[in-house]
Amino acid sequence: MEVYGEYFYGNRISLYGLEHNRVDYGTLARAFDCVLNNRVMSATWEVGYWEQVSGFCEDEDGEPFEPDIYQTYIVDSRGAEILKEADEILYYNDELDMYCWGVTHFGTSWDYVLTDIPCNTGKDSEESEAEEADDSDELPF
Repeated sequence: MEVYGEYFYGNRISLYGLEHNRVDYGTLARAFDCVLNNRVMSATWEVGYWEQVSGFCEDEDGEPFEPDIYQTYIVDSRGAEILKEADEILYYNDELDMYCWGVTHFGTSWDYVLTDIPCNTGKDSEESEAEEADDSDELPF
């Protein structure tokens, strides 16, 4: 997945993301509907099975490992498709017909946490900074 331009699913990528040529988590999260629910998976272990369907992690030796998940969001099927394409950590429960996004960071504004999704704006960071200074009406997340 690669983005061309300054928008990802109709949402402007943050200045920080544009400067680093990556889509930020704030922009990614605005691309679909999601609801924070950190207990849904643990509260439904007895109902079906939560299978990880994307975002598998490997260490430097290529060995798989389970990362620490700090937040879990329920996402719709459109969001699940976007997250799969972005190779984000995503779980699915067939019995509940539900997807959950596993987020591995906390404590930093999502506009300053970058995904692995490259964005090619065709601009250097100075041009992006000048344009961002004119955009004072953007949402804080």
